[in-house]
Amino acid sequence: MANQTRRLLWPIAGMVTLGIVLQVFSLLAVVEIDAITDRSRQYVAVVADQRTTAEQFESATSLALVGLATADWELLVRQRTTSQALAGRFVAANTAMLQGGQARTGDVMVTLRGVEAPEVREALTSVRALWEETHAAHVRLLRSDNHSLKNNPEVERFRAASSQLTLALGDVSVLLQRRVQVESSRLTAVHRFTPIGLFLLMLGSAMFVIWRILLPFAASTEELARSEAALRLARDELEQRVAERTRELAQTNEALRHAHDGLEVRVKERTQELKDAQRRAVELARQAGMAELATNVLHNVGNVLNSINTSASILDERLRTLRVQPLIKLAELLESHRADLAVFMTEDERGRRLPEYLGKLGQHLSSTRDELLEMTAALHRHVEHIRMIVELQQNYAMSSNILEVTSLQDLVEDALRINAAALGRHGVEVERHFAPLPHVMVDKHKLLQIVLNLISNAKYAVNDNPEGERRLTLRVERPTEDRVQVQVRDNGMGIAPELLTKIFQHGFTTRKDGHGFGLHSCAIAARALGGSLVAHSDGPRKGATFTLELPYRPEEQGSA
Repeated sequence: MANQTRRLLWPIAGMVTLGIVLQVFSLLAVVEIDAITDRSRQYVAVVADQRTTAEQFESATSLALVGLATADWELLVRQRTTSQALAGRFVAANTAMLQGGQARTGDVMVTLRGVEAPEVREALTSVRALWEETHAAHVRLLRSDNHSLKNNPEVERFRAASSQLTLALGDVSVLLQRRVQVESSRLTAVHRFTPIGLFLLMLGSAMFVIWRILLPFAASTEELARSEAALRLARDELEQRVAERTRELAQTNEALRHAHDGLEVRVKERTQELKDAQRRAVELARQAGMAELATNVLHNVGNVLNSINTSASILDERLRTLRVQPLIKLAELLESHRADLAVFMTEDERGRRLPEYLGKLGQHLSSTRDELLEMTAALHRHVEHIRMIVELQQNYAMSSNILEVTSLQDLVEDALRINAAALGRHGVEVERHFAPLPHVMVDKHKLLQIVLNLISNAKYAVNDNPEGERRLTLRVERPTEDRVQVQVRDNGMGIAPELLTKIFQHGFTTRKDGHGFGLHSCAIAARALGGSLVAHSDGPRKGATFTLELPYRPEEQGSA
């Protein structure tokens, strides 16, 4: 039915479109012919004005000649000026008709398009040549010594040229009027044949409707009556088959209901088993994370203890080599000359050199004291670093599985402080790019576990780089309104593309002494925080980037 409707609509739409196109074409033709007619009438008016200008030019020339003959110089100048103005007006009108531009008809300026008809252009060109001849005759007449109006050959030549010019302008006017008549006849033909075309189009449309719509509709009505009778028979048969099928479906449905009840029990049991397994995996990841955190803390404490041991050894060596023996000898020397100390200090060579010796000894002892104080301060700093690391570990250990108000920037700085000794010993340069973010609600222990592991991995990844080219970059930012990111990037050994999908698997590691559980536990911890941990690398020796993305839970939302 739809296909038949479309087959009927297309011809109708085509006829309607054809009628619209015919009307538009007729309208455009009328507008164009009217425009051509108006332009032709303007041309006729301009040619008439040119004839008047030519006549006035002839009169002005005659009066100028009278002025010359009677020595009326005022009349001569006035008519000379008039003839020059008329000449300019004539040339401007002729140029406007040939090339387009403005021309005057009486006191009105009109804008013309260049004449396109070849015969009219040829006639206007002839007019221009005759004008040039007339104007040349005008000039010769006024410059001749014969100022008589009678029996003057120059006057006769001027009048002959002017007459030819007037006749040529008349011919041009006739051509233009004839063109106006032709365009008017074309406009009349368009007005005459447009209704005929519309009538024929409407007649064709009516015949098409009768042939393709009314006659098929009558046949379709009869076919529809026969189809309704066949449908009634088919409906009765279908109702009987539906009743039989309904009974079969009811029996099948009962059997499916019993099977569904048993399946629900098995699904509940399986779901409980999966939940228990997930809880065990999360607990194992938490224990592994705590062990990883404790390992990091102990590793960094060990690094600081190594520094303390080194500083203590240097301090012991400096104390052992401290020059106290010269002081003892000096004391014995002074004791032996107690009775004649003044004589010894002034007359004995050793006594006279004693002040200089004491000054140098004092300077040496002062520099030694400064070195020992600096070593003691270093020991205090290392002990304070150990205290800080242990305190941070205790603070974060107590917050496990608890959402707390946390500054992501401060947490990353704590992770850097815990790894400060190792990063300094390995000569790793740290760059920080922290966006100003408000505090968020997060499990600090899990988050610190992830960041510590990523920093530790980055430290090992840049070990093969030359000194001065080991760089670690940390970013804290908020890419969208509901997400925050902590990104750890290094310029180290990089990751091969085929390994990017394996590095988070349990037991997978690229380090000789690695156990393959660090990144796995970090990925589980990230999922427990409602976020994700992804890795990216352009290939070996091109560094790696680990991005931890978490949901943004503002402090107010977490408190609510």
